[in-house]
Amino acid sequence: MIGIDRKTGRRIEGFDQLVSRITQVMTTPKVGRAKRPTFGSEVRQYMGANMTDSMLIRLQAAAIAAFYEPINGLTDFVPSRCVAKRLTNGLALYFEGQWNGQTIKFEVPLDVSPSKSTA
Repeated sequence: MIGIDRKTGRRIEGFDQLVSRITQVMTTPKVGRAKRPTFGSEVRQYMGANMTDSMLIRLQAAAIAAFYEPINGLTDFVPSRCVAKRLTNGLALYFEGQWNGQTIKFEVPLDVSPSKSTA
């Protein structure tokens, strides 16, 4: 599958494209798209809460559940592990699982720092 990098606009494929798709799903809240209201995940709804250990477990469960929603288009990756880790400006989700017959590991950062004004 071929895609476009969300930051650079360049063409990406393979593993980079998979991570880009997963990042898009994890950072898009459900009902966040007008024509595809069931696309996305419940991950963003936990971002405003205090990051207690129990909240991190709920967030991990929401992240894993997103892989099993067919509209998200992530059926080519089968997660075996998801770990949420606190960062200074948000958190990161570390995933491990099977993709194209290989075990892969990667990170999806979820930044909650205030956006910078361009004006």
